[in-house]
Amino acid sequence: MVLFKKQWLVLCVTTTCLLTQTAHSYESLNQVIAIVGNRAVTQSEYEKGVEKYKSLSRFVPALRKKGSLHSQVLDFLIDRTVVDITAEEESIQVNEKRIEAEIQKRMEAQGMTDIEAFKKSVQQQFGLPYDIWLEDLPYQIKKGQLLQIKVSPPLPSEQEILSWYSKNKSKVGFEFKFRELIFSPANSSIDEETRIFQELNEIRGKSIKDPSFFRLVASGPRNESRYKANGGLVNWVPTFELYKSQPTTASVLSQVQQGKVSEVFRDDRKRYCLVFVEGIRPTPLDAVRKGIQGLLFRDKEQSSFEDWVSNTRKNTSVVIFDPIYMKEHNISNPEEKYNAE
Repeated sequence: MVLFKKQWLVLCVTTTCLLTQTAHSYESLNQVIAIVGNRAVTQSEYEKGVEKYKSLSRFVPALRKKGSLHSQVLDFLIDRTVVDITAEEESIQVNEKRIEAEIQKRMEAQGMTDIEAFKKSVQQQFGLPYDIWLEDLPYQIKKGQLLQIKVSPPLPSEQEILSWYSKNKSKVGFEFKFRELIFSPANSSIDEETRIFQELNEIRGKSIKDPSFFRLVASGPRNESRYKANGGLVNWVPTFELYKSQPTTASVLSQVQQGKVSEVFRDDRKRYCLVFVEGIRPTPLDAVRKGIQGLLFRDKEQSSFEDWVSNTRKNTSVVIFDPIYMKEHNISNPEEKYNAE
């Protein structure tokens, strides 16, 4: 009987200790480290936010990267809480169906039907694991709608467009004026493939010696180019436009100098081809104006949104309890309202 009482006492003490440790652990994880408006930011949210911030930090503006990593993460969480609060005030709801619709819209925009291919595309485009991108998608949806409701970015001026074009001519690429010669094998036999390849190689050799020979052959009935009536001449096409319909030809052109004939290559339709480059020039402004406008406008959207978040945060009650952040920003009173400039 005495032994039983001792065992029972040990069990009770052990259970009490475990419950106490669990309670302390729970309290530690759910300790409030900041209050933003009417919302609390807890220690557990901070712990989850660290890895998320590390993944997304390259998208965070430089002005928001002040202080230690600890403070940057807390500022990141506070800024996002400000966005969440405003989105709720504007009745912007992002539920599972809304996320599914957004993914479907993006897949359709890229002409995709396979979700696995879309995941790979997301990873290449954003440099993020798909699960991180998906976790951040609700915020991006809210951001997009708030840009329409709360933020009014200015349109790029003509001077800004001209300045960007002048500084980035190498980025907008080139236009090519070239002639193309296209032959298709009569069948898929190796002998026929070899015959066509050798015939085009002979034409290439003669064209190197006499460029007018290329024009003569390209005007002939065997040329399958849609431009054969004009000697196969494709008159000044930007590479980014050519990539849409003839990506292989566009790639080959970028490796051929003006006045030269390409090596024999197979295009995207498995036809055998030669191209003779007659001219190369930087893509004119008018051909890329809309693209530059879009690029500059997206930059203005981003900077305008960052300014809006900063100003909204200044007008939101933010109370910090985190000791590391308080020390780093010289906050002596936990009840003191603090907004990062």
